Amino acid sequence: MATEEGRTFTPKGRATRERILQAAASIVLDEGLSDLSLDKVRQRASVSGSQLSHYYSDKQALLRAVLERQIEVVLEFHRQPQLRGLNTFDDFERWLVLNLRYLRKIGYRGTPTYHALAGRLIKSDDATRQTLEAGYARWVELLEESFGRMKDRGVLVTAAQPRELAYVVVGGHQAAGTLTYAYREEWPLAETLRFVVNYLRLFAADPTERMARRTRRPRGRRVRAAVDGETTPTFTRKGLATRARIVNGAAHLMFERGVHATSLDDVRRVAGVSGSQLTHYFGDKRDLIRQVIAARAKDVVDLHAQPVMGQFDSYQALRSWADACIADIDSVYLHGGCIYGSLTAELLEADSAVLDDLAEGYDRWLELFQNGLKQMRRRGELTDGADPRHLAVALVAAHQGGTMLTFISGTAEPFLIMMEAALRYVNSFRMAPTTRATRVRSRSKNRT
Repeated sequence: MATEEGRTFTPKGRATRERILQAAASIVLDEGLSDLSLDKVRQRASVSGSQLSHYYSDKQALLRAVLERQIEVVLEFHRQPQLRGLNTFDDFERWLVLNLRYLRKIGYRGTPTYHALAGRLIKSDDATRQTLEAGYARWVELLEESFGRMKDRGVLVTAAQPRELAYVVVGGHQAAGTLTYAYREEWPLAETLRFVVNYLRLFAADPTERMARRTRRPRGRRVRAAVDGETTPTFTRKGLATRARIVNGAAHLMFERGVHATSLDDVRRVAGVSGSQLTHYFGDKRDLIRQVIAARAKDVVDLHAQPVMGQFDSYQALRSWADACIADIDSVYLHGGCIYGSLTAELLEADSAVLDDLAEGYDRWLELFQNGLKQMRRRGELTDGADPRHLAVALVAAHQGGTMLTFISGTAEPFLIMMEAALRYVNSFRMAPTTRATRVRSRSKNRT
């Protein structure tokens, strides 16, 4: 006899339970989370409805078991012999390469990686969120032990904090997954993991190991197709106001409950409109979702346009941005994650047009940072080796990974760690004052 989740099963029962779980996991793998149903699981596992309900009380219980299985996949990836226990910087360089190889193997969409499952399920119910939290805690613990060994062996400086480094690795990895699936391209993963490993190197006891490595650029970015022939309808001023009220109501509900748990009837009620009004402004839920994406992208840009943040062309401006985000931890991030990132994470199984909308929003966000960082480098405040695009990705990924883990864990710690890591990383490329002064004098002399 064996016991799982407080229940006792015979060996035969355990085998049946495992067959059901394998069937559910294979459906999610082959068809995506959206197409998972208990009836499909029953048919694929060759069990009756009563057998299925005997082992898993409902669909959410089955999904939690799938999550527990998926985190085992993640942990086994980190334990594979090729990574040699993750005890050196070379091991983490190999970890970066293997992650890229794994992405090329599984593709850029349709595969239920842990971040994709987490993004979709995090707002479904408390028990599922707790399962996700436990999974991330195991991942952080594995890496924390690795960094503890590196510290004990003198590979890391004594000031290094293994738990904080572990959060940077996990948060960066998960943010990279979200961005990569939104863009359906490799570069977000390559850039973010390079930020993560370079950040780890800042704590190397050997000064020669601290030098940042450059990202190996993947193939050129794909040019996204134009919006699929759709035209924006013309409305009166009153009509535009009604339409905006519907979008705002939908955005609020989707942030609170999740995209898939928000129905058009829910939106109609919260916006105070009739069904005919709703269909007048939006053809279907997909159309409404796309308008919510546009509204949330604008919210992100507007947030970053606050005067205190300037043009993100100084370290102080970046610090002000981080402080403004930190002020939102209790009211926003602990409540539902990032208003844009959580929306993206739920829609990673959407069609190409929706994903292009999400990528366009990230483009606008990245451009804000990239333009400011270019100015800093142009003025000699950043070294010639500083890549504005790479640093912009690091800042956005840190925010996205931090908000995701903070919401799942119910604590501000992951977000605070990720933001400090991103700022410290940018700071590592700042020009030393004496070097900058020498360069300025040299340029002035050349002009004369």
